[in-house]
Amino acid sequence: MKHTNSQIHCLECSPTQDSDQETCLLEIIEENTELQEEKKHYQHLLHKCKNQTMNDEELSEYQTLSNQLETRNLKRIEALMALAGIKAKRYRKH
Repeated sequence: MKHTNSQIHCLECSPTQDSDQETCLLEIIEENTELQEEKKHYQHLLHKCKNQTMNDEELSEYQTLSNQLETRNLKRIEALMALAGIKAKRYRKH
């Protein structure tokens, strides 16, 4: 399911103060940042896919990992956008 920036606040960041939301958003960003081992494995599978040397099990693993990484990237980007919105709102007040 696609979440908007305001939905991130509601679903994953229930604190009402901006500083609490910032902390929560930073945690979401950190949780959804690619891990090096996952990235290496993904790159290995991507290389095999491009070279058409992948077996069915690897293809399934590649598709699952690709979907997981896309989901994590989406959550990270949405949290970054929400955090930017908080910062922009604070900047406009000054």
